[in-house]
This record gives sequence, C-alpha cells and structure tokens, in this order.
Amino acid sequence: MQRRHFMTSLTAATFLPFGAHAYSAVEYAPNTWRELRDNDNKVILNFRASWSLTCQIKQDILTQLLQETPAYQNLTFLEVDWDTFGRSQWTERLKVKRRSTLIAMKGKNEIARVVNEPYARSLRRLLDAALAA
Repeated sequence: MQRRHFMTSLTAATFLPFGAHAYSAVEYAPNTWRELRDNDNKVILNFRASWSLTCQIKQDILTQLLQETPAYQNLTFLEVDWDTFGRSQWTERLKVKRRSTLIAMKGKNEIARVVNEPYARSLRRLLDAALAA
C-alpha cells in the first residue's frame, strides 16, 4: 500500500517543476519569521531543498491535504531553503539536522515535527496538531 502511494506521488512529482509552490507559502527571512513568531501565529516551517525528491513529494502531499481540508489554509507555511539556511545558528537552535523537516510552531513553542516522512498520515497529524494548538 505504501509503495503504491509512493509511486503515485513520485509520478506526480515528476510533472511539477522543483521549487514551484503548489500551495501558498512564504519564503523564509529572519524578519518574517520574527514577525510571525512574535504575533503568536501558527506556522509550519518547511525545511526543504529544491533538488530533493522527498521534499517534492511532501510538497505534493501538502497540496493534496490543503485541498481536502480547507481548515489547513488557516496555517502559515514558511519555506526555508536548506541550501541557504541549513547550517545557520537558527537551524541549529531548532535542532534541525536535515532537509525534509517540517516543524509546527505556535509563537516560540514547537507543537510537532516530521522528519523525512513523506506520508500523508504523518503530515496530517502535524497539521492537525498545529490547528489544535
């Protein structure tokens, strides 16, 4: 079952250009993050690389989940370019060890985290936890 889902996602991912956002997301900048954090927003930090197939599959799954559950549109998605910020002090403070990491935050508090799990059920749990916070 998971293999079939993976192959379907893989096929869908090949038709979308890397780096294209199929869902509404804001590009990470330190000032943007501070503003969102200080206003106690619910933010999904998406540490991704444009060349990563796993990151692309997760993006496709997020797009599907956002279409299925309109309440997820109330969350702010912040795309963090791994190639630019992966080795930053901020990333180290958040204990992000690799690309393909999503962290749900509310203000300065971490709600949930998904690392390298390109599965709809994992991403849905993360988004549901963010909404419930």
